[in-house]
Amino acid sequence: MIWNNSHLGAAYYNIVTSELFILEDTMDDVERFDVTNALYRQCLPRYVITNAAAPAAFTNAIKKILTTEASNEETNSFDSRGTVRNAVLKVTCKKEHNYERCSHRVRCLRLDSEPKNANNVDRLTFLNTILNFKCCAMIHALGSLLLFIDKHWNNIALDPSGKPSFVSLNYLNLRDLVIMDEDTYKALNIVQARDHPSLFKFGKTSTTMKGISLFSLLNRYCHSRPGVQFLWKTLHHPTRNIAVLEQRLNAVEFFLNSKNQSVVENLSSCLRHVYRLTNTVLACCSGPQAKPSNWYKLHKTISHVICIADICEEYAGRIELFRQIAESITSEMQYVKYFIEYIVDFGESRRESKLVVKPNVDPLLDELNNVRRTLPELLTQMGEKDMREHLPSSVTGCNMLYLPNIGYVLAINEWNPTPPTKDATYPGLEFKFSINQVHYYKSSSAKELDETVGDIILKIAVRQNHIVQKLIRYIKKHTGTILRTIQLCAELDTLLVFYKVARDYNYVRPNVTESKIINVVEGRHPLMECATTFVPNDIRSGQGASLIKVLTGPNSCGKSVYLKQIGLVVFMAHIGCYVPARTATIGTISRVLTQMSNTESIGLNASSFLQNLRQINVALRASTSDSIVISDELDRGTSEISGLSLVAAVLNTFAERGSNCPHVFAATHAYNVLALLPQTPVIETQTFECVIDQDESLAFLYRLTNGSTKRSFAHYVARIAELEEDVVKRGLLVFQKIKEHDLPTSIHCRIDRMKRIVDRFKGDDDLDLEELKTLVRQAVFPK
Repeated sequence: MIWNNSHLGAAYYNIVTSELFILEDTMDDVERFDVTNALYRQCLPRYVITNAAAPAAFTNAIKKILTTEASNEETNSFDSRGTVRNAVLKVTCKKEHNYERCSHRVRCLRLDSEPKNANNVDRLTFLNTILNFKCCAMIHALGSLLLFIDKHWNNIALDPSGKPSFVSLNYLNLRDLVIMDEDTYKALNIVQARDHPSLFKFGKTSTTMKGISLFSLLNRYCHSRPGVQFLWKTLHHPTRNIAVLEQRLNAVEFFLNSKNQSVVENLSSCLRHVYRLTNTVLACCSGPQAKPSNWYKLHKTISHVICIADICEEYAGRIELFRQIAESITSEMQYVKYFIEYIVDFGESRRESKLVVKPNVDPLLDELNNVRRTLPELLTQMGEKDMREHLPSSVTGCNMLYLPNIGYVLAINEWNPTPPTKDATYPGLEFKFSINQVHYYKSSSAKELDETVGDIILKIAVRQNHIVQKLIRYIKKHTGTILRTIQLCAELDTLLVFYKVARDYNYVRPNVTESKIINVVEGRHPLMECATTFVPNDIRSGQGASLIKVLTGPNSCGKSVYLKQIGLVVFMAHIGCYVPARTATIGTISRVLTQMSNTESIGLNASSFLQNLRQINVALRASTSDSIVISDELDRGTSEISGLSLVAAVLNTFAERGSNCPHVFAATHAYNVLALLPQTPVIETQTFECVIDQDESLAFLYRLTNGSTKRSFAHYVARIAELEEDVVKRGLLVFQKIKEHDLPTSIHCRIDRMKRIVDRFKGDDDLDLEELKTLVRQAVFPK
């Protein structure tokens, strides 16, 4: 990451897939560094590299990100084994990684996809067609990344003996990103640490609804590992680009059409055989110890990707993603599939548990295999020949064997009547050694076999490896194209996930618009409705409706669930997913800001109330007209008057913005705040319906309605929680006394205590003066 004149330029390298990604110079906020945070969450890097010349504010922001990640188990990144690991910050020397040197290293970049046999001028022209050298921060970041990889490859690579390769160069686009911080992801329960698609957890989802996240709900429908990873990235990259969202929604609508169910089934069936191809897989495909399972994955993936493209081609004119997939299949990819089928014998490979090349591929290999098949018969003939020509009649049995590092030898193991001594010699035979009364000799036939046949297994392995290496080199030339097509199929898998969750839970297509509006009819919480019967509620804000909603209501009436429902519905619309509602019109949002109570954190050195204040401070400073702010009981954790004043001040600050006010949804128990708010159409009060029965029990209806409540009904909720009835009654009594301003004063309390003392000793003939003094002292001067 390079910071230059309030612009962030960045590049990252995926060691597993050998892909480079770059971020063109992008304006970032100098206080919050939102784009920097978002980029980190998407990449989850192992190393973060910046320059020592960077401003202290930028370097401190990166350190803060890494420190927060290290102390927060929910957001730690994972390695390929699924274990938690923290990113390492590397600050490079500003002289060694200055712009001139980094720019020169970029110009020396060699991509696998570049034209072959191109001279330096042609290569530079090629790089200029894919890189914008005017983006100085991006070029500086890319060059610094390449220099770091060159220097530290042996320490960071999966294959330290090799050298780095760069399959392709891809662009990142964060300009249309909906900004959301980690607190918001956590508060809305979008992703959790255990959701991360690490290798050993793929396919494992919670069997209970406890702790379910939006990612785990969607992940149940994924067919492939690339699809899981694309879903993860999609949830970390909500976009306000309406064109992108419409393309995704169109695809989901296409899948929901009953006429296209055969297409859905065929695509789903093919996606199950699309594997994640990496350099490690290709490395395991080569060499004498090549694993048939990796060749099987490679062949299955390419074959089914081509099959997916064939299915998509028929509907390429209707769905943009289908067109991209169909056009991504090149003749070279078809050749790759053909050559794998032509060369690799999968049936024989499974039987022998090692890679086997098909017959008629290479004449020399066929000849070697023929020699190997006839070798047992040849060895028997050579042994019989030596027995006739060199051995006496006392030798009744011998075998011709091959021993590594020695070659072919004649093993004499049967004699009549008795075995000879260990140093027995025979004419024409050279004694080698004896083991367990078996004597080994070099014969003329053995020497002839050494010259003509030799180590036939090694020869076959070497020749087969030569053929496989040629195939691997051909495949690697087109790895970039294959990976891009797999990425498109991963996006297709994600859209099929959106379709299946919409089908199973009766979601509807949102109307995404640039207008400032949120109008959701009978919206539902996508996670809560999976676990229990859910009462839907409307969400209305903007375009004729108020922009600030103040929610009051009893404890446990559904305020927090409703607030999270708002955030999740808006979020789902911004990833191109259908939403849980009857109808929904949602204007694009640039930022989602939340203030929701968290537990105290020793690591953050903050109480829950202090964290709430920090979050609402960010909401006040960062929110714009097209933001959404969700606040849940800001007044929790402090005194009633202090909380009341803070809530009123915050809501007044938002209301003063008028038409530039963001969408604000605030829940509070300080219902007296309504008297402190201005009478303006911008502010609207809402509450949740409940019914009090004759036996003073409380029933929640969970239906949103206009108006407000005058009580929190904490004592009724305490009964639901099975608090002791004596405690509840005592609490109700005190509550009534406070309302009636009838709490006893301190002098009245002392008089009551004195009366109890008199009652204690009334009629007691045996008066204990010391006990009396103690009780009077305690009554008059209580501790």
